[in-house]
Amino acid sequence: MLSRIGLGTAQFGSRYGVSNRRGRPSSREIAAILDLASAAGIDLLDTAAAYGPAEREIGRWRCVKDVNSFRIVTKTLPIDALVVEREHAVQITERFMRSLDFLCHSSLHGLLVHHGDLMLRPGAEHVADALRRLRAEGLVAKIGVSVYDAAELEAIFERFDFDLVQVPISVADQRLVNSGHLARLKRRGVEVHARSVFLQGLLLMTPKQLPDAFAATVAPLLARFVRACAELERSPLETCLEFVLGIPEVDCLLAGVNQAAELAQILAAAAADRPTAVDFAPLAFENSRLLNPVHWSLMS
Repeated sequence: MLSRIGLGTAQFGSRYGVSNRRGRPSSREIAAILDLASAAGIDLLDTAAAYGPAEREIGRWRCVKDVNSFRIVTKTLPIDALVVEREHAVQITERFMRSLDFLCHSSLHGLLVHHGDLMLRPGAEHVADALRRLRAEGLVAKIGVSVYDAAELEAIFERFDFDLVQVPISVADQRLVNSGHLARLKRRGVEVHARSVFLQGLLLMTPKQLPDAFAATVAPLLARFVRACAELERSPLETCLEFVLGIPEVDCLLAGVNQAAELAQILAAAAADRPTAVDFAPLAFENSRLLNPVHWSLMS
């Protein structure tokens, strides 16, 4: 199971996550996290050009350690234009070459379009062509896209063939599992990475810890989730991990942490022996707006 866990690094560049009370970890703490991940056998890091200094923190660690412990997936520079021009593809390529320098690598495992809607805009073929060229040149093994929902996923894969996709999956968000989209992706030979496994840490909080902005909406659901985990004789952390790791179509579960101690807890929970089969379906959240952090600021 541990071989299917990857390390998300959004926290390396900013105060990421609704449960994050510590802010961005120090370079020393980031090094401790990477040391533990490497020692534990985690072999995949997920990062992005938009994650501030995250790529440079990873590259600094690699250069100091002089090891190549991780396969790395990074993401393209975000593009705001409504119409994609050839110059945008050039910008993406140039920024990817900077990512290689920052990461202290000559090639990466994957390159994802950071926001899937980019591939639905006019001119998106310029981006696809740029990614294909990078793959053909051996600078990246797999190219793909990060998406938010099934509709976006379907629309993109109708237009483009990709090797890698990052999707939101959690015990609270079972939509892509139930719809059959994961199974269809695997039949096409697409590598699947699951993100938002903890809903930015929301599923690991108690109702009293919720931000005031949406506590009234979320607290009853979270309280029900906590009670259900207790009835299953599992912690919320164990429940979140067990659900996603139990999905055979998921090649990698991405977990982000702010401290090495948090990663140690994740590794211990993932390694726990849970022989009893569990029906996780009742734990899914029905409110789809709650499943996308973009909408959280609008809740009250």
